[in-house]
Amino acid sequence: MIPLVTSYQPAPMSSELFDDFKKHLPKEVRKQVEARQAKIIESQNERERERELKLSEILDSETMMRFAYVPFVIATLAWDYADSILNMAAYLRIQEVKKLCRSVKELKKDYDYLRAPYIDQAHQESEENNMYIFEDGVNDVFNLYLANIGFDIKSEYPDLDNEYVTYLKAIYQCHIVLKSIFRYAQIQTDKVEKIVGHKIGDIIPTQLRRLDTLVMAFVGDKPVSKKFEKQQETYAETLVNRMCLIELCENEDECK
Repeated sequence: MIPLVTSYQPAPMSSELFDDFKKHLPKEVRKQVEARQAKIIESQNERERERELKLSEILDSETMMRFAYVPFVIATLAWDYADSILNMAAYLRIQEVKKLCRSVKELKKDYDYLRAPYIDQAHQESEENNMYIFEDGVNDVFNLYLANIGFDIKSEYPDLDNEYVTYLKAIYQCHIVLKSIFRYAQIQTDKVEKIVGHKIGDIIPTQLRRLDTLVMAFVGDKPVSKKFEKQQETYAETLVNRMCLIELCENEDECK
């Protein structure tokens, strides 16, 4: 029997929102509010630990890896591409996206803070090593995707300089990776829910979904054509298929 939810479980504020919120509080209540925020975060982390423990008792190691590990390997790649966007925006001195850049950095802090209780340095290195394995395995897809998106952008905006085209390509590359993660995670979630016999919720942290929204805001007034938007679906499905087939290394020696 699936247990009923009998009480409301508050979600913690993002670090950016909470820091802004604290500024407006009297000093005498600030510590009390900080303690409450810390308690909410710890309660959320504990619920996540309990959920993962229960699933690990039910699922075989392969299914658990596909469900709870692979999405975060690919997410490492998405954050890496997001960082490239920030670097290019700074290089091109695009003043209009300064606030967006700060928001992405704060979002990454939230993401790292959320995951800190579950991963150690070895786990983090494992995700990074396997990220490179995946990236190498999909180079052909990315090369074709970037070539076609570059052609589309130049067709839409023939006077755009090459550096700005490269900037837009970086944005869409990050977007397609995030789009693929969400699809892949849903496929794996559907499989797991069939095994356990009940809904298990979204494994993708809200920070990743918000990252996609922020990343697409960098596009500004230079979107790709409607035709290419539809073509992106094919690339996303191809990446999802590669994720489903990915062979990952289990230790550092194998990753070398």
